[in-house]
Amino acid sequence: MENKRVGIISAISAYVLWGTLSIFWELLNSVPAMDTLAYRVVFSIATIAIVLTIQRNWSLLWQETLQLIHHRKIYYIILSSLLIAINWFIYIYMVTHHQATEASLGYYIMPLMNVAVAVIILHEKLFRFQAVALLLVIIGVFLLTYLTGSLPVNTLLMAASFCFYGLIKKQIPLPATISLALETICVAPIAIIYLWLSPYTLTQNGSFVTTLLLSSGVITVIPLILFAIANKNTDFITLGFMQYLNPTIQLLMAIFVLHEHFQIHQAIIFLFIWAGILVFVIGSIHQYQHTKLY
Repeated sequence: MENKRVGIISAISAYVLWGTLSIFWELLNSVPAMDTLAYRVVFSIATIAIVLTIQRNWSLLWQETLQLIHHRKIYYIILSSLLIAINWFIYIYMVTHHQATEASLGYYIMPLMNVAVAVIILHEKLFRFQAVALLLVIIGVFLLTYLTGSLPVNTLLMAASFCFYGLIKKQIPLPATISLALETICVAPIAIIYLWLSPYTLTQNGSFVTTLLLSSGVITVIPLILFAIANKNTDFITLGFMQYLNPTIQLLMAIFVLHEHFQIHQAIIFLFIWAGILVFVIGSIHQYQHTKLY
């Protein structure tokens, strides 16, 4: 019981932090999105180095790296690092360009996109409730395209990049800090070269913005560690239900803190997405209870 309580508190903390991060990135709107991403990568490595030192896990990092190279799975790490970097960039870009509402939509869609990928690529069985949920989301996306006159490319790319990132991560189950360390190390050379060539400088926009950039590594690593604790101490169905805290908080932040306009066509789209999620969650709970009985 104590472990489950720790897991739930950790999960809530992680999702609340992820949900409110849009405010953090919005404060960095004076910095080019690619520069913000590059600093995030570099300072994440610095933060992880401290965590690994505290945990005394440097030897584990080395052992895992050798194992990945030996089994020729290091390519999975390289690909996953590129996908998470793309996801981070799109999210930062959208939030700093007044598209936080659309960004939250991407994280609502992502779990159902996972189902579609599992069926198409992994040939998993598609349950009826999953098909209904996917249909409602597809209708929502088509309506959004029709009403706005353009496909929500950034929203779909953000959801897809994280979806395939998760798919690859299943092939290489690693401790959270080790995984993030390897992924950031893979993209670090690109980030460093970019910062070296970029005309933007770290202190260009004053001490406040500089401090935010310096802390970008910490705000990346802390929720990840909390989520790792939650994943270890919380059952799958609880964690799956709680994941919607993140986009819900993002949406609330976009409307009430960042003051983005929530237009009627967006409300219609979200109703379809929420209906799909409701079907998905209720169906998942029913399936989970049925599985436990048998």
